[in-house]
Amino acid sequence: MKVPTKQLEFIKRPDPLKTKPVASVKGSAYHVKPELDLRGERYEDALQRLEKYLDEALLANYHQVSIIHGKGTGALMKAVQNLQMNTVQLKENDLAIQMKVEVVLQF
Repeated sequence: MKVPTKQLEFIKRPDPLKTKPVASVKGSAYHVKPELDLRGERYEDALQRLEKYLDEALLANYHQVSIIHGKGTGALMKAVQNLQMNTVQLKENDLAIQMKVEVVLQF
């Protein structure tokens, strides 16, 4: 297709869309369960879920949460206890073990 240059018209390019960073804040409608069930989880995955859950529970202003880890080899129970000892937000000496499969943590 051939067009004479006199018939050509310059069209301005549209401005590129500006993207804004997105931050999500979960309000009171967001619900965090009062317990986390880690039974059957692998150690590393359970630790990641536990840390994320504790952050969400703190933001939801919970004073106590239950962590269900099951019996197994006891590795998850030890991980929960170690995390409790190394986390500033968790109260010391408030670690209660119920039925040897659940740990109650208090903030």
